[in-house]
Amino acid sequence: MNNIIEEIESLYLNYGSQSYEEKCTQLQHAQQCGTLALEQGFDDELVLAAFLHDIGHFVAQRDKAAGFTDFGHPAHDDIGAEFLAKNGFSERIVMLVKEHVKVKRYLAAIQPGYLEQLSHASTVTLTQQGGAMTAKEVESYRKMPFLEDIITLRRLDDSGKMPQMACKPLDYWLEQIAERLNL
Repeated sequence: MNNIIEEIESLYLNYGSQSYEEKCTQLQHAQQCGTLALEQGFDDELVLAAFLHDIGHFVAQRDKAAGFTDFGHPAHDDIGAEFLAKNGFSERIVMLVKEHVKVKRYLAAIQPGYLEQLSHASTVTLTQQGGAMTAKEVESYRKMPFLEDIITLRRLDDSGKMPQMACKPLDYWLEQIAERLNL
Protein backbone atom coordinates (compact mmCIF):
# COMPACT_ATOMS: atom_id res chain seq x y z
CA MET A 1 0.00 0.00 0.00
CA ASN A 2 1.23 3.49 -0.81
CA ASN A 3 2.63 5.71 1.94
CA ILE A 4 -0.11 8.36 1.59
CA ILE A 5 -2.82 5.72 2.01
CA GLU A 6 -1.04 4.40 5.10
CA GLU A 7 -0.71 7.95 6.43
CA ILE A 8 -4.41 8.69 5.90
CA GLU A 9 -5.36 5.38 7.51
CA SER A 10 -3.14 6.19 10.47
CA LEU A 11 -4.71 9.65 10.85
CA TYR A 12 -8.25 8.24 10.90
CA LEU A 13 -7.36 5.35 13.21
CA ASN A 14 -5.36 7.48 15.65
CA TYR A 15 -7.57 10.57 15.77
CA GLY A 16 -10.95 9.55 14.33
CA SER A 17 -12.30 8.49 17.72
CA GLN A 18 -12.57 12.14 18.80
CA SER A 19 -16.05 13.67 18.75
CA TYR A 20 -15.20 17.40 18.99
CA GLU A 21 -18.44 17.86 20.95
CA GLU A 22 -20.62 16.20 18.25
CA LYS A 23 -22.93 13.18 18.68
CA CYS A 24 -20.62 10.91 16.68
CA THR A 25 -16.89 10.40 16.29
CA GLN A 26 -14.94 12.14 13.56
CA LEU A 27 -14.42 8.81 11.78
CA GLN A 28 -18.18 8.19 11.83
CA HIS A 29 -18.76 11.75 10.63
CA ALA A 30 -16.35 11.30 7.70
CA GLN A 31 -17.89 7.94 6.77
CA GLN A 32 -21.40 9.39 7.02
CA CYS A 33 -20.62 12.41 4.87
CA GLY A 34 -18.96 10.25 2.23
CA THR A 35 -21.75 7.66 2.33
CA LEU A 36 -24.44 10.34 2.04
CA ALA A 37 -22.64 11.83 -0.98
CA LEU A 38 -22.35 8.37 -2.54
CA GLU A 39 -26.03 7.55 -1.91
CA GLN A 40 -27.09 10.87 -3.41
CA GLY A 41 -25.17 10.10 -6.60
CA PHE A 42 -22.52 12.80 -6.49
CA ASP A 43 -19.33 12.42 -8.54
CA ASP A 44 -16.20 10.73 -7.18
CA GLU A 45 -14.38 13.94 -6.30
CA LEU A 46 -17.28 15.35 -4.30
CA VAL A 47 -17.74 12.00 -2.56
CA LEU A 48 -14.06 11.88 -1.56
CA ALA A 49 -14.10 15.53 -0.49
CA ALA A 50 -17.07 14.69 1.74
CA PHE A 51 -15.07 11.90 3.37
CA LEU A 52 -11.84 13.92 3.67
CA HIS A 53 -13.17 17.39 4.49
CA ASP A 54 -12.13 17.34 8.19
CA ILE A 55 -8.77 15.58 7.80
CA GLY A 56 -7.07 18.84 8.79
CA HIS A 57 -8.23 18.26 12.38
CA PHE A 58 -6.24 15.02 12.45
CA VAL A 59 -3.15 16.51 10.82
CA ALA A 60 -3.25 19.40 13.32
CA GLN A 61 -3.64 17.00 16.24
CA ARG A 62 -0.81 14.74 15.02
CA ASP A 63 1.46 17.73 14.46
CA LYS A 64 0.47 19.27 17.81
CA ALA A 65 -0.57 22.50 16.08
CA ALA A 66 -1.21 25.40 18.43
CA GLY A 67 -4.84 26.41 18.83
CA PHE A 68 -6.44 22.97 19.11
CA THR A 69 -9.66 23.04 21.20
CA ASP A 70 -12.45 20.67 22.25
CA PHE A 71 -14.02 21.51 18.88
CA GLY A 72 -10.92 20.62 16.85
CA HIS A 73 -8.59 23.04 15.10
CA PRO A 74 -10.03 26.34 13.86
CA ALA A 75 -7.84 26.27 10.72
CA HIS A 76 -8.51 22.61 9.88
CA ASP A 77 -9.89 23.61 6.47
CA ASP A 78 -6.59 25.21 5.42
CA ILE A 79 -4.48 22.51 7.09
CA GLY A 80 -6.48 19.76 5.39
CA ALA A 81 -6.37 21.46 1.99
CA GLU A 82 -2.60 21.90 2.24
CA PHE A 83 -2.14 18.25 3.26
CA LEU A 84 -4.28 17.01 0.35
CA ALA A 85 -2.63 19.34 -2.20
CA LYS A 86 0.87 18.21 -1.26
CA ASN A 87 -0.20 14.57 -1.56
CA GLY A 88 -1.54 14.71 -5.11
CA PHE A 89 -5.28 15.24 -4.68
CA SER A 90 -7.09 17.14 -7.42
CA GLU A 91 -7.44 20.89 -7.31
CA ARG A 92 -11.22 20.50 -6.96
CA ILE A 93 -11.02 18.18 -3.92
CA VAL A 94 -8.49 20.53 -2.32
CA MET A 95 -10.70 23.56 -2.99
CA LEU A 96 -13.82 21.84 -1.61
CA VAL A 97 -11.99 20.95 1.60
CA LYS A 98 -10.51 24.45 1.86
CA GLU A 99 -13.90 26.15 1.48
CA HIS A 100 -16.17 23.97 3.64
CA VAL A 101 -15.77 26.30 6.64
CA LYS A 102 -16.13 29.60 4.79
CA VAL A 103 -19.33 28.43 3.11
CA LYS A 104 -20.90 27.91 6.54
CA ARG A 105 -20.36 31.63 7.13
CA TYR A 106 -21.89 32.31 3.69
CA LEU A 107 -24.99 30.18 4.35
CA ALA A 108 -25.41 31.77 7.78
CA ALA A 109 -25.62 35.14 6.02
CA ILE A 110 -27.93 34.25 3.11
CA GLN A 111 -30.21 31.47 4.34
CA PRO A 112 -32.85 32.32 6.93
CA GLY A 113 -33.05 29.58 9.55
CA TYR A 114 -29.65 28.08 8.71
CA LEU A 115 -28.24 28.79 12.16
CA GLU A 116 -31.07 26.88 13.81
CA GLN A 117 -30.15 23.77 11.79
CA LEU A 118 -26.56 23.70 13.02
CA SER A 119 -25.34 21.45 15.81
CA HIS A 120 -24.13 23.10 19.00
CA ALA A 121 -20.50 22.48 18.01
CA SER A 122 -21.04 24.00 14.55
CA THR A 123 -22.67 27.04 16.11
CA VAL A 124 -19.74 27.53 18.49
CA THR A 125 -17.16 27.11 15.74
CA LEU A 126 -19.09 29.47 13.45
CA THR A 127 -18.55 32.18 16.04
CA GLN A 128 -14.83 31.29 16.24
CA GLN A 129 -14.64 31.42 12.43
CA GLY A 130 -16.01 34.96 12.22
CA GLY A 131 -19.77 34.46 12.24
CA ALA A 132 -22.05 35.15 9.29
CA MET A 133 -20.42 36.89 6.32
CA THR A 134 -20.96 40.59 5.78
CA ALA A 135 -22.89 41.74 2.70
CA LYS A 136 -19.58 42.61 1.03
CA GLU A 137 -18.13 39.16 1.81
CA VAL A 138 -21.30 37.50 0.45
CA GLU A 139 -21.07 39.49 -2.78
CA SER A 140 -17.47 38.40 -3.26
CA TYR A 141 -18.09 34.77 -2.23
CA ARG A 142 -20.92 34.38 -4.77
CA LYS A 143 -18.23 34.46 -7.47
CA MET A 144 -16.42 31.44 -5.98
CA PRO A 145 -15.79 28.68 -8.55
CA PHE A 146 -17.74 25.49 -7.80
CA LEU A 147 -19.97 27.34 -5.31
CA GLU A 148 -22.81 24.84 -5.71
CA ASP A 149 -20.43 21.95 -4.99
CA ILE A 150 -19.07 23.78 -1.95
CA ILE A 151 -22.62 24.32 -0.67
CA THR A 152 -23.40 20.64 -1.32
CA LEU A 153 -20.36 19.58 0.72
CA ARG A 154 -21.43 21.88 3.56
CA ARG A 155 -24.93 20.38 3.58
CA LEU A 156 -23.42 16.89 3.69
CA ASP A 157 -21.18 18.05 6.55
CA ASP A 158 -24.20 19.40 8.43
CA SER A 159 -26.15 16.16 7.85
CA GLY A 160 -23.44 13.61 8.65
CA LYS A 161 -23.71 13.69 12.43
CA MET A 162 -25.93 10.72 13.27
CA PRO A 163 -24.55 8.28 15.85
CA GLN A 164 -26.12 5.12 14.37
CA MET A 165 -26.00 5.57 10.58
CA ALA A 166 -24.76 2.54 8.60
CA CYS A 167 -21.77 3.55 6.47
CA LYS A 168 -19.06 2.30 4.20
CA PRO A 169 -16.05 1.17 6.31
CA LEU A 170 -12.68 2.91 6.41
CA ASP A 171 -11.14 0.29 4.09
CA TYR A 172 -13.67 1.21 1.39
CA TRP A 173 -12.65 4.87 1.58
CA LEU A 174 -8.94 4.05 1.50
CA GLU A 175 -9.50 1.98 -1.66
CA GLN A 176 -11.41 4.85 -3.27
CA ILE A 177 -8.61 7.27 -2.43
CA ALA A 178 -5.99 4.89 -3.86
CA GLU A 179 -8.04 4.59 -7.07
CA ARG A 180 -8.43 8.36 -7.36
CA LEU A 181 -4.68 8.87 -6.87
CA ASN A 182 -3.92 6.03 -9.33
CA LEU A 183 -1.91 4.09 -6.75
